[in-house]
Amino acid sequence: MALTLSVILACAGVALGTARLPPSTPSQASYGAQPHNAGYCDPTTPPTCAYGADVSFCIEDPEYPEYEIKGAITADKLFDKKYADVADQSADDLVEHVTKYQEEAFDYSYYTGHSKGYSPYDVTHWTGPEGYICPSDVAYARPRRARNVEGKWRVIVNDVHYYTQTARLETCLFPQSACRALAPCFKSKCTQKYVYHRLLSFDPCDPYKGLFIDIYKLPSACSCHIPTYA
Repeated sequence: MALTLSVILACAGVALGTARLPPSTPSQASYGAQPHNAGYCDPTTPPTCAYGADVSFCIEDPEYPEYEIKGAITADKLFDKKYADVADQSADDLVEHVTKYQEEAFDYSYYTGHSKGYSPYDVTHWTGPEGYICPSDVAYARPRRARNVEGKWRVIVNDVHYYTQTARLETCLFPQSACRALAPCFKSKCTQKYVYHRLLSFDPCDPYKGLFIDIYKLPSACSCHIPTYA
């Protein structure tokens, strides 16, 4: 009888002890960090470097994904066939009869681009130092991010390892203003010109795509246009 009672109590103790244990459930820590829900990546949304500005490219980019670009270069077996650049560019090579030092010295700080007096053209229109007939900003630049011809922002392979992609960018300082030194009767205007550039690119919204050639419309010249009037 005593033995039977001992066995019953022992079984009851085991049952009670088991009942106090919570059901076994996997903890969050056992799966590691939970993935961050970044949401939909819209390639048409301007990046931080272009936020609040009416630009189609960025020379500086604080969010440039250098680590990812290096990985894409390493993984791309055809990279050497895709990549090409003339890194050292200047007016010596690309502008006839104007040297690098001449172009770098062009100064339009005096120019207003519009009339300040009774004449339709103020004095800055008729005077000034050497320069282009349409004042412009010239940069031999290496854009790090740009909007392609489809309106999608891409990362440009630039200054990663020793790889660069250089472009001569010329932007009108006073678009639609009269061309310097031309009489009002010509009704001249400075017009922005563009060219299409093919650049080795990376899509931050689809990194598994790797590196590819994309097309961008970038400013190339500021030319004087004289219209024909009937």
